[in-house]
Amino acid sequence: MKNDNLHHFKYKYNEGPLLMEELHRAIFTTGNCRRAIQDYLYCKFGLYLEPEKILLPEGYLKTGTFITRDEIIDFSLYKPGDIIYAEKIRDKNNKVINKGKSFFKTGNEWIVSLHSAIFVDDNLIYHATAITEQTCYWSVGKFKNYYKIVAVKRVITG
Repeated sequence: MKNDNLHHFKYKYNEGPLLMEELHRAIFTTGNCRRAIQDYLYCKFGLYLEPEKILLPEGYLKTGTFITRDEIIDFSLYKPGDIIYAEKIRDKNNKVINKGKSFFKTGNEWIVSLHSAIFVDDNLIYHATAITEQTCYWSVGKFKNYYKIVAVKRVITG
Protein backbone atom coordinates (compact mmCIF):
# COMPACT_ATOMS: atom_id res chain seq x y z
CA MET A 1 0.00 0.00 0.00
CA LYS A 2 1.66 3.20 -1.20
CA ASN A 3 0.94 6.23 0.97
CA ASP A 4 3.74 8.79 0.51
CA ASN A 5 3.65 9.66 4.25
CA LEU A 6 7.30 9.23 5.11
CA HIS A 7 8.07 9.39 8.80
CA HIS A 8 10.52 12.06 9.88
CA PHE A 9 12.45 10.72 12.84
CA LYS A 10 15.48 11.22 15.03
CA TYR A 11 18.42 8.90 14.45
CA LYS A 12 18.88 6.10 16.98
CA TYR A 13 21.45 3.42 16.14
CA ASN A 14 19.70 0.29 17.47
CA GLU A 15 16.20 1.01 16.13
CA GLY A 16 16.07 -0.76 12.80
CA PRO A 17 13.37 -2.11 10.51
CA LEU A 18 9.94 -3.08 11.81
CA LEU A 19 7.54 -5.97 11.30
CA MET A 20 4.62 -5.08 8.99
CA GLU A 21 2.11 -4.71 11.81
CA GLU A 22 4.49 -2.39 13.67
CA LEU A 23 5.15 -0.33 10.54
CA HIS A 24 1.40 0.04 9.91
CA ARG A 25 0.49 1.23 13.37
CA ALA A 26 3.69 2.95 14.27
CA ILE A 27 4.01 6.61 14.86
CA PHE A 28 7.70 6.21 15.48
CA THR A 29 9.95 9.12 16.31
CA THR A 30 13.32 7.34 16.22
CA GLY A 31 15.09 4.90 13.92
CA ASN A 32 18.26 4.18 11.98
CA CYS A 33 19.26 4.03 8.31
CA ARG A 34 17.72 0.56 7.87
CA ARG A 35 14.35 1.78 9.17
CA ALA A 36 14.58 4.80 6.84
CA ILE A 37 15.10 2.43 3.88
CA GLN A 38 12.15 0.29 4.91
CA ASP A 39 9.88 3.29 5.47
CA TYR A 40 10.88 4.95 2.19
CA LEU A 41 10.33 1.85 0.06
CA TYR A 42 7.00 1.17 1.72
CA CYS A 43 5.67 4.74 1.59
CA LYS A 44 6.92 5.65 -1.88
CA PHE A 45 6.63 2.31 -3.70
CA GLY A 46 4.32 0.15 -1.61
CA LEU A 47 7.15 -2.37 -1.17
CA TYR A 48 7.45 -3.87 2.30
CA LEU A 49 10.79 -5.51 3.04
CA GLU A 50 10.88 -7.71 6.13
CA PRO A 51 13.61 -6.83 8.67
CA GLU A 52 15.76 -9.80 7.63
CA LYS A 53 15.76 -8.49 4.04
CA ILE A 54 17.19 -5.16 5.18
CA LEU A 55 19.41 -6.04 8.14
CA LEU A 56 23.04 -6.75 7.29
CA PRO A 57 24.80 -8.86 6.24
CA GLU A 58 21.79 -10.73 4.81
CA GLY A 59 20.25 -7.64 3.20
CA TYR A 60 23.47 -6.82 1.40
CA LEU A 61 24.20 -10.40 0.35
CA LYS A 62 20.71 -11.68 -0.55
CA THR A 63 18.19 -8.86 -1.17
CA GLY A 64 17.84 -7.33 -4.62
CA THR A 65 20.26 -7.26 -7.53
CA PHE A 66 23.62 -5.50 -7.58
CA ILE A 67 23.74 -2.67 -10.11
CA THR A 68 27.30 -1.80 -9.12
CA ARG A 69 29.66 -3.26 -6.55
CA ASP A 70 33.33 -2.43 -6.02
CA GLU A 71 33.24 -0.54 -9.31
CA ILE A 72 33.15 3.04 -10.46
CA ILE A 73 29.86 4.48 -9.27
CA ASP A 74 27.75 5.64 -12.22
CA PHE A 75 24.65 7.55 -11.17
CA SER A 76 23.18 7.28 -14.68
CA LEU A 77 22.57 3.55 -13.97
CA TYR A 78 20.46 4.07 -10.85
CA LYS A 79 16.70 4.42 -10.47
CA PRO A 80 14.64 5.93 -7.66
CA GLY A 81 14.42 3.40 -4.83
CA ASP A 82 17.80 1.77 -5.42
CA ILE A 83 19.59 1.02 -2.15
CA ILE A 84 23.03 2.54 -1.63
CA TYR A 85 25.60 0.86 0.63
CA ALA A 86 28.46 3.05 1.78
CA GLU A 87 31.47 3.19 4.07
CA LYS A 88 31.59 6.12 6.47
CA ILE A 89 34.68 8.21 5.64
CA ARG A 90 34.07 11.28 7.85
CA ASP A 91 32.48 11.81 11.24
CA LYS A 92 29.96 14.50 12.16
CA ASN A 93 32.83 16.95 12.73
CA ASN A 94 34.04 16.33 9.16
CA LYS A 95 37.12 14.49 10.47
CA VAL A 96 38.41 11.74 8.16
CA ILE A 97 37.92 8.21 9.56
CA ASN A 98 38.68 4.70 8.27
CA LYS A 99 35.73 2.31 8.07
CA GLY A 100 37.00 0.52 4.95
CA LYS A 101 37.36 -3.24 4.53
CA SER A 102 40.90 -3.21 5.91
CA PHE A 103 39.64 -1.80 9.23
CA PHE A 104 37.55 -4.93 9.96
CA LYS A 105 38.62 -8.50 10.80
CA THR A 106 36.07 -10.15 8.50
CA GLY A 107 34.05 -9.33 5.41
CA ASN A 108 30.80 -9.76 7.35
CA GLU A 109 31.93 -7.26 10.00
CA TRP A 110 32.60 -4.77 7.21
CA ILE A 111 29.21 -5.43 5.59
CA VAL A 112 27.41 -4.95 8.93
CA SER A 113 29.15 -1.58 9.33
CA LEU A 114 27.91 -0.24 5.98
CA HIS A 115 25.53 2.69 5.92
CA SER A 116 22.33 2.35 3.87
CA ALA A 117 20.61 5.09 1.89
CA ILE A 118 18.12 5.45 -0.96
CA PHE A 119 18.79 6.92 -4.37
CA VAL A 120 16.00 9.43 -5.00
CA ASP A 121 17.17 11.06 -8.23
CA ASP A 122 20.28 12.36 -10.01
CA ASN A 123 21.18 14.67 -7.17
CA LEU A 124 19.30 13.47 -4.10
CA ILE A 125 19.84 10.74 -1.53
CA TYR A 126 17.50 9.96 1.39
CA HIS A 127 18.76 8.42 4.63
CA ALA A 128 18.91 8.62 8.42
CA THR A 129 22.31 9.41 9.86
CA ALA A 130 24.00 10.15 13.15
CA ILE A 131 25.71 13.06 11.38
CA THR A 132 22.48 15.09 11.30
CA GLU A 133 20.81 12.95 14.00
CA GLN A 134 17.68 12.51 11.84
CA THR A 135 16.23 11.51 8.49
CA CYS A 136 17.29 13.81 5.68
CA TYR A 137 17.65 14.40 1.97
CA TRP A 138 21.22 15.17 0.95
CA SER A 139 22.74 16.12 -2.35
CA VAL A 140 24.97 13.48 -3.89
CA GLY A 141 27.95 15.78 -3.27
CA LYS A 142 27.22 16.13 0.43
CA PHE A 143 26.65 12.38 0.78
CA LYS A 144 29.98 11.61 -0.94
CA ASN A 145 31.77 13.98 1.46
CA TYR A 146 30.81 11.72 4.40
CA TYR A 147 30.40 8.30 2.75
CA LYS A 148 32.16 6.25 0.09
CA ILE A 149 29.57 4.38 -1.97
CA VAL A 150 30.66 0.76 -2.39
CA ALA A 151 27.54 -0.84 -3.88
CA VAL A 152 24.07 -0.10 -5.20
CA LYS A 153 21.27 -2.68 -5.34
CA ARG A 154 17.88 -2.66 -7.01
CA VAL A 155 14.86 -4.06 -5.18
CA ILE A 156 12.09 -2.36 -7.17
CA THR A 157 11.16 -4.49 -10.16
CA GLY A 158 9.01 -3.63 -13.13
